[in-house]
Amino acid sequence: MNLVDTMDAVEAGRRLGHDLHRLCRIPPQPCWPPAVREGFEAAAASRAARPRQDDRFVRKWLQLRLGALVRGRAVAADVTVDLLHRLDVSHCPVTREPLTYGTRLGRDASVDRLNNDGAYAASNLAMLSARVNRIKGGRSFDEVLALSRRAEPTSSLAPVEWLRLAVLMLGPAHATQPQAAPALPLCAPLPATSVRTALQQVQRLLTVTAGPAASRNRLLRGLLPACGSVAAEARLKLLADAVHLGLKRLAPGQPCWDVWLQPGLMTALLAWRDALTERAWAHTSWTAGQLAGGQPVSRRELAPWQLATRGYWPAAAPLTRAATR
Repeated sequence: MNLVDTMDAVEAGRRLGHDLHRLCRIPPQPCWPPAVREGFEAAAASRAARPRQDDRFVRKWLQLRLGALVRGRAVAADVTVDLLHRLDVSHCPVTREPLTYGTRLGRDASVDRLNNDGAYAASNLAMLSARVNRIKGGRSFDEVLALSRRAEPTSSLAPVEWLRLAVLMLGPAHATQPQAAPALPLCAPLPATSVRTALQQVQRLLTVTAGPAASRNRLLRGLLPACGSVAAEARLKLLADAVHLGLKRLAPGQPCWDVWLQPGLMTALLAWRDALTERAWAHTSWTAGQLAGGQPVSRRELAPWQLATRGYWPAAAPLTRAATR
């Protein structure tokens, strides 16, 4: 059981107020919801010590919870300061611009839900720039994918940037129906904890291991027994060789993920997958997950997403809007 199952929005507000007093230096704000002020005042009355300075990850965690609370959005128990450390990246995976912190400008790091119909949960989050977060807004995966297929930029994002955003959103958007997920070139690094499709798992493994011949061969030794046929094994070898050569063709400093934008790579990937039987694909998917250290996501594990209420607290209306300084 998780906190989303057992705690309502009022109790979440009280806990947040307590943490705001205990973990950061911010003074009480008149625009905070009553439950947050109540928790803050209770912590102050207990004479709990306050930190000498703020930690940016703690501050981001508190801001995320407060922003979610005033909009009625649920926050799962696995959204922690440690999670924000794991999600932290130096560059926005969509625009590839360096991320900043605390400037209140478009390049500031921002935590966003990838499936807008889900709550704040570890498997549904990514670190993006504030500008990309704002442009994405409430757009669905299908809308983002459609924008990636236009010839011209939309809302200042180029088609390839929309494609990178679609890649990030793909797994979370199809968490309950992975069989409906389209095959996309893995042209962006996936968040450390987000849901990903089985095909993305394979693409990621190939991208990070197929460069050196030795690690490529180790990966093949792990995946080949799952293929189930000589034809599928031959196509996997061709795919691994294609990724190996494609990585060598990248320009100096070019991200490895761009390999999947090269002509022929996606064709080779899909030719291999089409050679697998349903049973062989299931075995391959499981094997890829084991090699990557991942695990299947069950409906029970998706419960903190609150999909039935589109990510909102059950039977709760958003509280009065508030913001930290």
